[in-house]
Amino acid sequence: MNWTIDEKTQKAVVKYPLAKLGGQRCQQFQGKNFNPNNWSHRLIGPAQWPSKSLKSSPDEIIKQFRDKQFLQALALVVSWGGMNRVSRYIYDTRHLGVIEEALRKCTASIKATKSIENAWRILTGTNRDELVWSSVISSKTLHFLCRAMGFEEDPPVAIDNAVILNCVWPKFRDAIPKDELPGGWRGNSFDAYSRYMSAILTWARMTGWRTWEVEATIFARYGRNRQ
Repeated sequence: MNWTIDEKTQKAVVKYPLAKLGGQRCQQFQGKNFNPNNWSHRLIGPAQWPSKSLKSSPDEIIKQFRDKQFLQALALVVSWGGMNRVSRYIYDTRHLGVIEEALRKCTASIKATKSIENAWRILTGTNRDELVWSSVISSKTLHFLCRAMGFEEDPPVAIDNAVILNCVWPKFRDAIPKDELPGGWRGNSFDAYSRYMSAILTWARMTGWRTWEVEATIFARYGRNRQ
């Protein structure tokens, strides 16, 4: 994919290694049991699930995006990301038809540019037909959408509050002298997310892993007891 690397972030990542990154890579979370009947109000028209009971696994999310079942894919992303309790902020900001069309526009934009910059704006923006989503749900959705489009090596990866922003970022930040400190990762701006992805992409090059393997490993190691 096309990424613009933040040089200050890149230099800090190389000079001040992340303590718990390395060794054996960790597997991406494989999802939860998913009951399609609980999500019918989040769809338009008849559902086309593969079975009455399934898991919100990465493979199933990617399949739904490939099949252009955008709202079904989104429901699985919400389940996979543990965002059920905040789902009103994802769905209630816009009509379902607007959400579905926004995801179609994201797909077309990424296909044309090999970049998520415009797609990020579609999901997080506050204008008409933009979704006013947080960086958390936007990053998780774009991760699986890009992988469904064939971007397996360096797709955008999930960012979350509990582990990445409240644990990993402070530990990374506190190891860096103030005069070398890059900008932070918090907020819904594309610049903030790009700095986070600059770190992920640099760690990926250092380890030889794919970006989502880096994120899964960081999440697993720093999320364990939040230490």
